Amino acid sequence: MRTAEPAPPKRAAGTPGCHPFRSIRVRLLGRMVVLVGLTLASLTGAESFILTARLNERVDRELAHDTEAFRSFATGTATATGTTTAAGSGPAPGGVRALFVSYLEGYVPEHGQTLITLVDGDPYRRSAKEPPARLDTDRALMRRAAGVRSPSYGDAKSAAGPVRFVAVPVGVAGDSARGVLVIATFTQQERDHINESIRTQVSLGLGSLLLSASVGWIFASRIVAPLRLLGDTARSIHESDITRRIPVQDRDEIGQLASTFNDMLDRLDDAFSTKRQFMNDVGHELRTPITIVLSHLETLPDDPAGRDRTVAIVTGELQRMHRMTEELLMLAKARRPDALRPEDLSLSELIEEVYVKAAALAERRWLLDFVENPHRDTLHADRQLLTQAMIQLAQNAAQHTEEHGRIWIGGRAGADRVELWVKDTGPGIRLADQQRIFERFARAEESRGRSGAGLGLAIVKAIAEAHHGEIQVDSSPGRGATFTLRVPYVTHALNGGPRKP
Repeated sequence: MRTAEPAPPKRAAGTPGCHPFRSIRVRLLGRMVVLVGLTLASLTGAESFILTARLNERVDRELAHDTEAFRSFATGTATATGTTTAAGSGPAPGGVRALFVSYLEGYVPEHGQTLITLVDGDPYRRSAKEPPARLDTDRALMRRAAGVRSPSYGDAKSAAGPVRFVAVPVGVAGDSARGVLVIATFTQQERDHINESIRTQVSLGLGSLLLSASVGWIFASRIVAPLRLLGDTARSIHESDITRRIPVQDRDEIGQLASTFNDMLDRLDDAFSTKRQFMNDVGHELRTPITIVLSHLETLPDDPAGRDRTVAIVTGELQRMHRMTEELLMLAKARRPDALRPEDLSLSELIEEVYVKAAALAERRWLLDFVENPHRDTLHADRQLLTQAMIQLAQNAAQHTEEHGRIWIGGRAGADRVELWVKDTGPGIRLADQQRIFERFARAEESRGRSGAGLGLAIVKAIAEAHHGEIQVDSSPGRGATFTLRVPYVTHALNGGPRKP
């Protein structure tokens, strides 16, 4: 008969799905695009500011040079009348007007430059070359220039674009007229070059932004792929199938998250397996004694002797079920992740305690075989569980050793771990059985007999694994067996980290 496979759990009704614009991929891409856009905008703005400042600085140097040239002309160059004027000399023939005419006649303005002279606040003459735009007709600019009392720089607007100018007041001794020389430079052409460069950079920046967004979308998809797989895996997991794992390719934060999730799945898988194994063990092993008890109770004889025999049989089976149940619970507890209660303990005291308790199990020659290490005697482990494991090994040795046979209880502190052992002189174990005896309800077929429920060595193995250790057996038929329990010096508990002894 074919059985339908359990369907993966469906999303609960009313659970909102992930909005496309709220996904991690879109948010990562959005933040990246905003960051790149702000960076490009900042660089573009900074470049525009720097280029404009450099342009103004260059124009100001040119204006300052032209101002010095005019001063040199006014103080040491012949005027239009052929008379040389200098500082401290007498009045210049013709005054301010003659000085302006003489200077403008010999001055050739550069491209985009014009000179304007004012006498008593009114435009007087300008340079012969036609400027890109007439500034002498700008009354506001002329009033602004006429009012200066010292060389002043400024900016103005014209029909041909921005203008950078310097207004220099001019006076000639003996002439009451007040003159002003305005040297203006039109900067629109240079600013057009700057704007063209900025537009080119903006176009390249937008292309780079688009390319970054495309590549970022691919990278963001790869980054969040493990998260999507994590969600899909979590939705597909249920108790009957918990075997799926997330492949871990990178060791970054997401890879660590996937590894942590896989570790959690391993613990859940182990917990579910332990629960299923426990239920199977209980159902399998308790079925026989329960059947025996029920069958004898249903056919309970009337005579007292028969009833006594039935009661003895039922009592023995119930005691066996009780002992088996206790061992199953102990085995399940030892496999729980929170089973350990580690503490600092002395190895020599632990061995002596186990030796004293084991000596009361049976009439055997119990021997202490402790190898003392003067440099190290302390470990961090669960005293109760280690004692339980050693008592289980001692009881197993007593069951398979003849009366007055020798059994050694020993231990030693090794280089990186502690070794605890129980050695007996029993019949030994076949090589084929040495691994199988640590399984639940397993017994050696011949040399070690069939007493017990077959849970003792499984409990010892579970305790060893809970301490991140191992259990090994060294034996052969006819020469006894040595069970060695190896555990590290420091054991990690679930709710706390390791502590150095």
